[in-house]
Amino acid sequence: MRQVLWAFVACILCCAPMTKAQSLSGLARIDASKSYVQDHNWRQVEIQLTISQSVPYRIYQLNNPMRLIVEFNEVVFDGLNGKNFDQSKRVSNVEFGSLGTGWSRLAMELTEPLGLKTAEMIHDQQAGNSVLTIWTGPVTEQEFVQTSSVPMAYGVKQSFKDVLFAKGQDKDAQILIVLDPGHGGADPGAVVGGVKEADLMLLLALELKEALLRTQGIQVALTRTDDTYPTLAERLRFTNLKKADLFVSLHADTVTKGVAEGTTIYTLSEQASDKTSAQLAQEHDRVELLVGLNLRGTEDRIADVLIDLARQDNIPRSEALAQTTIQELLQVIGLVNAKPLRHANFSVLKSPDVPSILIEVGFMSTKSDLENLLDKKWRENFVLGVRNGIIKWVGEDSIVAPLRRQ
Repeated sequence: MRQVLWAFVACILCCAPMTKAQSLSGLARIDASKSYVQDHNWRQVEIQLTISQSVPYRIYQLNNPMRLIVEFNEVVFDGLNGKNFDQSKRVSNVEFGSLGTGWSRLAMELTEPLGLKTAEMIHDQQAGNSVLTIWTGPVTEQEFVQTSSVPMAYGVKQSFKDVLFAKGQDKDAQILIVLDPGHGGADPGAVVGGVKEADLMLLLALELKEALLRTQGIQVALTRTDDTYPTLAERLRFTNLKKADLFVSLHADTVTKGVAEGTTIYTLSEQASDKTSAQLAQEHDRVELLVGLNLRGTEDRIADVLIDLARQDNIPRSEALAQTTIQELLQVIGLVNAKPLRHANFSVLKSPDVPSILIEVGFMSTKSDLENLLDKKWRENFVLGVRNGIIKWVGEDSIVAPLRRQ
């Protein structure tokens, strides 16, 4: 029997008391009119939670007293009434509220042992909401006790908080993410109808930074915070000096031939995956490449070998980050480019020891993409998807860290 089923876990939470007053400034809200707990045949219980958008969630059981716990990241329960919500004879009490950590909790006290059978969150693009449906069924008291615990990360004997802090044993250790808003200053990037790519990407980077900082254990630095132009060399040097754990470059270009739309994510490759990718990489690389390592005094051939070895270890990590981010974006915004994962020889991705991706958020030459970029609500959803992808990748990458070349 599965012990825990959830979308992903961003941190471990203790069983602290909840307050009815909601203190989150969450992005998602429960729709009380479309949320309920109902009994079904064969002592099964259905729990339906309709929320304004997809968010990270986790489900687990606790004993003494028997409870089923559902926790969400960035959700407020305004309007939810426990008596109206609880239509089940097998649920004696419902409590909900903020945990004060960016997460909120719905706790259902059970009158008999019930085990988790299935859980699925489906985004309804037409309705503009997401529905989490949970089914539970009867189990023995012994089975309930055996499967009751605070949630743990996938296949790991330590909490996700420990995984997130895997840089060291220090509980205050931080994962540092460098966000790189493309272009800036004398280089406005793509310009459509007076809208500059450089301005849009700086705005998006600041919004993403704010969202990431709400996650315990993550720190963020930007390669630029105003309308200036750091060279590619300076962006890489900044990343290296900060000893970053992750680098994300943000762009929204135009194409002059054909039509391109939707988000694409690039990882480094000497061989571009297609002509458009090759063209974009060539346009971006306007300055001398700096790989971000201090190799002065080292023979060039040896330096090349060291860099290649570092990249061999690093490229699969970048690929994993790109794939995870695409998956999470699909959950939230519902639509990306038809070929969302691509490869090109972008110099800004060439720090050999830092997992790096370049996100083409959309194409300003396409009307619908430009409208999305200018839409605050769409950007909020996009930011949520990228943040979810990064957090999930951090946990998964930390788990496999001992297997990598030392």
